[in-house]
Formats: sequence, C-alpha cells, structure tokens
Amino acid sequence: MWTSYSARHAAQLIGLPESAVRSCIRDGLVGTPGAVPAQLSFRDLSALRTVKALVDAGLPLPRVRKELARIQQHLPSGTSLAELTVEARGGQVHIRGTHSEVALAGQLALPFDIVPAKATLPPGELRELPRAEPPAPVAAPPATADQWIQRAMQLEERDPVAAIDAYRRSLKLHPECTEAWINLGRLFAESGDATAAHDCFRSALDLDPADATAYYNLGVIAQDAGKEADAIALYRRALELDPHLAEAHYNLATLFDQSGDSRAAIRHINEYRKLTR
Repeated sequence: MWTSYSARHAAQLIGLPESAVRSCIRDGLVGTPGAVPAQLSFRDLSALRTVKALVDAGLPLPRVRKELARIQQHLPSGTSLAELTVEARGGQVHIRGTHSEVALAGQLALPFDIVPAKATLPPGELRELPRAEPPAPVAAPPATADQWIQRAMQLEERDPVAAIDAYRRSLKLHPECTEAWINLGRLFAESGDATAAHDCFRSALDLDPADATAYYNLGVIAQDAGKEADAIALYRRALELDPHLAEAHYNLATLFDQSGDSRAAIRHINEYRKLTR
C-alpha cells in the first residue's frame, strides 16, 4: 500500500517549515509541481532530508534549492535526489550517487561557502524583488546607501550575516529605501528570525503601502506560524496589488485545500498554472 504525505505532514516529519516544502514542490525537487493537495512519497521525504542536511550545515535555503535543482537536471532519467548522499566538507558540498546507474564520476563537489548553522531553521522561500542584472562589484569600501545595497546583494548567497550588516548600514544612511527593508526582512526570515523579518516588511509597507512583495512575505511568515486566517488575508492583499503573483495563488490553494474549501483551492491552483505556463 502506497502512503502519501501532505506538505504539512512532511514538514513536521523532516523538521522543515511547511513553506520550505512547498517551495521544493514548486521547484520540482519533490512531488508534482502545481498539484493540490500535495502528495509526497517516502522517496520525496528522503529528498527533503537532503535539503534539511544542507540547511543544517548553514547553507541558505534559496541557494540549496537552486543548486539541487541544477543537480537534478543532470541526473539520469528515473534517478532521484533521494538516491544521493550529501555532506558538507571543507567549504564544499560533496554529493555521491548511491544508485548503480547514477552517471556521476566519483563525487560531485559544489563550491558552497559554509556559514555557521543557526539555532533555528530558516523558513521557506520568500519572494525577492525583481533584479534586472547582478550589481557591478564595488571596488572601494561602500560610502553611500546605494553602494551598501550593492555590497549586500553581492554577499547574500555566500555570507548572509555580512549581507544583513550591509543592508543595515544602507538603511542607516537612507531609511526610506523600501527595497533594502524587504531584502533585509527576507534575510532575517531565512535566518530564522521571524520577528525581525516581520518588522522589516512592516517598515517597507509604512513607506509604500502598495508593495505586494511585502504583503506576500508577511503571508509566508504568518503561514509558517500557523496563522492561516492572517496568511489568507495577506496573500489576498498581495494579489489585489499584483494579480500576477503566482506564488500567492499557490499558497492560497494550499491553505484553502487544508481548510476544506475545494472550490477556492481549485480556483487558485488554476490561476497559478496559468501564470507559470
């Protein structure tokens, strides 16, 4: 008999926030993208343990998802992330295939920069502000708010702690920068400090009450905290401001499915699929 697990049940079993599991489903790392309700297998749970192992090693969740998605693209057909043994060693993540048909020569070493593990697990994926292109390297020590933001963006993946400090320095010089507040809040959330993240997103909304990204990210925090009604209201407000915010539709579909409102769940998952075709 085949047993399936919901995103919430899987999150509880593995020790990841539910939103992190939802993000992995959307990325195609586990389950079926766009399926509501999510039905995860025991094999999917093993793949999620791989995600958690990297998070426990101190790697930012967004980078873990991005790198695992890249690895998955190069795996032979029928091979799962669940069949890979992962360990962080010497500033790198080493992945060894355990399946006899995995066409990986020896070990695949990925150049991750390890940061100290946090006392609490980071929440799931929050929404980033659109970026036209990576900022140019800053040669001299930052002196202006914009330069500190550029430095922070360069540091986000390899040194989130230093990136947080850089965003704080930018905001000290220019506290009216909504982008800096949102990026800082996202980093706080990913480090497990939901309270600081909440305050940053609220500061962004004080400056720009029509910022859909801030409302969406507040919704993620509320959903991870089990405040479903608050999360629904925040996601709805985000969609009023930005109807093309696909992630909000997906999360609403999940929440409505859990509450038994199948009609609303179907409506939002259909909108999600339209936007992600």
